[in-house]
Amino acid sequence: MKINFQKKNYILKGNLLKNQIFIKENINYFILKKKKIINYFLLDGPPFANGKIHLGHILNKIIKNIIINIYFNNNLLLLNNLGWDTHGLPIEQKILIEKKNFINFRLFVCKTIKEQKKDFLNLNLFNSYYNYNTMEPRFESFQIKIFQYLLIKSLIKLENYPNFLCYNCNSTLSFSEVIYKKKKSYSYYFKIKIKNLYIIIWTTTLWSIINNQACFFVKNNIYVIFKSKKCFLTFLINVYKKVLKITSIKGKIVSYLNGSFFFKKKYHIFLNNIFKFYNRKLYLIKNNYIDKNLGTGFIHCAPSNGIEDFELYIKKKKIYNFITTKCLVKKINLFLNLNIFYLNILIFKLMFKRNILLKKKKITHKYMFCWRHKNLVIYFLNKQVFLNLNFFFRKYSIKQIILFNLKKIFFLPKKTKKLISNMINLRSNWCISRQRIWGVYIYYNNSVKKESFSFYKNITKTFSSHIFFFLKKEKLNILDVWFDSSISSILFNKNNILIEGKDQIRGWFQSCIIIQCLLYFNLNIKFLIMHNFCVNMQGEKFSKSEKNFIKIEKIYKLHSIEIIKYYFSKHNFFKNIFFNNFKIKNLSISYKKIRIFFKFIINNFYNFNFKKKQILLIDYWLINKIYKFIILINNNFKKYNYYKSMKIIIFIINFLINNYFSYSKNKLYLSKLNSLIRNSSLFTLYNILLLIKKSIFPILSFTFNEIFNFIKNKKKVFIKKNIKFSYILKFKKKNLNKIILYSNVLRFINKIKKELINLNNINLNIYNNFWNWFIIKKYYNYSCNTLYCYFSKDFFIKKKYIINKKLCKNCVLNKLHNLEELRFYV
Repeated sequence: MKINFQKKNYILKGNLLKNQIFIKENINYFILKKKKIINYFLLDGPPFANGKIHLGHILNKIIKNIIINIYFNNNLLLLNNLGWDTHGLPIEQKILIEKKNFINFRLFVCKTIKEQKKDFLNLNLFNSYYNYNTMEPRFESFQIKIFQYLLIKSLIKLENYPNFLCYNCNSTLSFSEVIYKKKKSYSYYFKIKIKNLYIIIWTTTLWSIINNQACFFVKNNIYVIFKSKKCFLTFLINVYKKVLKITSIKGKIVSYLNGSFFFKKKYHIFLNNIFKFYNRKLYLIKNNYIDKNLGTGFIHCAPSNGIEDFELYIKKKKIYNFITTKCLVKKINLFLNLNIFYLNILIFKLMFKRNILLKKKKITHKYMFCWRHKNLVIYFLNKQVFLNLNFFFRKYSIKQIILFNLKKIFFLPKKTKKLISNMINLRSNWCISRQRIWGVYIYYNNSVKKESFSFYKNITKTFSSHIFFFLKKEKLNILDVWFDSSISSILFNKNNILIEGKDQIRGWFQSCIIIQCLLYFNLNIKFLIMHNFCVNMQGEKFSKSEKNFIKIEKIYKLHSIEIIKYYFSKHNFFKNIFFNNFKIKNLSISYKKIRIFFKFIINNFYNFNFKKKQILLIDYWLINKIYKFIILINNNFKKYNYYKSMKIIIFIINFLINNYFSYSKNKLYLSKLNSLIRNSSLFTLYNILLLIKKSIFPILSFTFNEIFNFIKNKKKVFIKKNIKFSYILKFKKKNLNKIILYSNVLRFINKIKKELINLNNINLNIYNNFWNWFIIKKYYNYSCNTLYCYFSKDFFIKKKYIINKKLCKNCVLNKLHNLEELRFYV
């Protein structure tokens, strides 16, 4: 008898590290002419061109690539592009560390863009649109055009306002660049004299006392007059017990005061006789926003170092500032050029000498930190360029317009909508000016002459805005990096899809939304998807600043791009993904199973000539079952649940390898070449290949390309015209009923097996001709002492470790589909 062995067309070993280079050069599936271009654009949030890409970039690009492939599967072309952010602090720091000249800025950026582009193309990314970078002269000129338009509409203004100042780089920061962390610091309780009373003031920023210009109190609240051994003290009644505990003062309450008593009362700060400014008397000002359960009911006011202080005091008098942008003291001779954090020590000593200090206590509280440097941030009063977010358009504020437009966007996960809307509600005017070297120069003129702006635009178009740094010697203001990158969302009029990491909620996502609403009062964003980070096994985010990142070169040497894609697609990207080399090595075993699956199907296709329309019932059932699974896979792809669709694919592959392949081996190897049994199983295998091939393409594109090449070469072998796939799905009702009954029988057999194990506690092996058709009507007395328990001719249970071979007399009728009656023993 001749055996039909497999032919080695498809090899089990992928050799992906070698083959992926060849596959990338010969990609077959991107045939753009046949695809319809849809009205969506996948906008790329530009990464900084400050070095090599990291795991976060890989995760982001893989998610984007899967989305493009999903649309491509449906004969649709989703346009997308690659972009780079070429300005800002990260690039500036990199060049300053390497001690390069200013001329080499552009050369360094161009080099890094080339390196990053190579790494992105290694991921088999499909880029259908032109690439851009924020350093291009035409991009910069377009940026200036938008700046001019906003200036004419009086949405941009120059203001003297307290801004966030980074202690490390000595530049202003926007709201999006500041994060709040818990910090341990000292809180100081000290007293100031008002006539015969001493008010107790509480503060955590002792250095800001040099800018003290007033003191806040709560109006229409009761204050206590407390008599101690030395003097009379006063503080809020709500914190009476807390203050006594902390300061450990002994005495008793003598009287009570209303808050209105302190209105327009004057005091001398303890720094008098040090500097002329402190010799004058300062006022007490009402502030009803003071927390009545914290502090003492009195807060010192430094308008140049706080927004609330500034807004309340600006109505009264002129504001003074004795701190420079480098966080050093100016004008005061005693503290001249002293760092503000060293200033704390001197002020503390002064308080101690003058018997003003009551208590110094360590507390934990939330404080401002720079997003990039992870260093402290302070409020600093200086002139900056602001985007006005408090203006009204037809009785509606710009914030209300933004929140209304956010309803039109589809967010994933849904919590991102709340996060963004809360941040926009809380934020003040957007400070778009920075005091740095590398960026787009701000040409600000109050007269706003069109001629001067057009001249500025023409220069930037030809030479780029960096030429102004050579022409002018003084330090210039540059535009915020987020203003740079947000312009990319305006360039494309289509419905944009934004996909970035969760750190971009306070960055790129917000800036794109704000700029679009300021220009058009509308948004061209339809989908906004936020993914989480790639973290190590300790749950720490991979980042260059913390120096815990893995080099891409090492990852590419150890693992192929296909397996890295497979690893990320198996995990839920809405949660943090734990990355480990050991985990990826284990994943290669499950990838082998996928290749075994395709190897078995492809290598069995030879001498296949399917002309008849007769297919076995079990093959109909199997194709229908897999088709239903494919619908589930596609639905999960639409919902961006890649990990769920990947689970279903792996389940199908395991089910077919363990069940159907073992059944079909006898048919394929032992039956005649043109027999109905062999042709039927080959036809089912071919249809399974077509279905799973499509569902695998978005994730495993290299593996798909191998299968695609095989099918392309075997077009003559597969006769598609004789039988259409739609014909297979149109079953007769009788056949469908039989299939449903058959599936119920399989469940019934598993039920019996479980019950037998529970009753006898015996290890059982079930042997059956899996695909024989039978229906069991009744059964009873599961427990039996015999070696075999028959349920039909070909199906029986064999019990281990039983010597007695006699059969018991209990029997049940079993009817086969061909109406043959049999007696079998239970």
